[in-house]
Amino acid sequence: MNKRWYDADPIITNAINLIQNSKDEKKNLMADFIIKEAKNLGVEPDIEVGQSNFDCFWHKRQDENAKYFMALEYLKAMEEEAQREVSFKIIAAFENTTGE
Repeated sequence: MNKRWYDADPIITNAINLIQNSKDEKKNLMADFIIKEAKNLGVEPDIEVGQSNFDCFWHKRQDENAKYFMALEYLKAMEEEAQREVSFKIIAAFENTTGE
């Protein structure tokens, strides 16, 4: 079984899918939000950009949008409860917008 790290929690999966399927402007805003929240919690990702042991999923995401890629790394590095809290905020942000 080769599940993505966030597939275990439907709230986190939903938030990531919303970001992933959004336009670049919204994706960048959400990425900035995740990184800001993570840094406020003192979280730093374990992986560095350019490190050679990324799997295929991360290569695809990094090619699409480097900021989004790093935001996912920050989110991944958070405690599970913080991941869920940030995910709820992301979902709420999408629900409160009428269009992208």
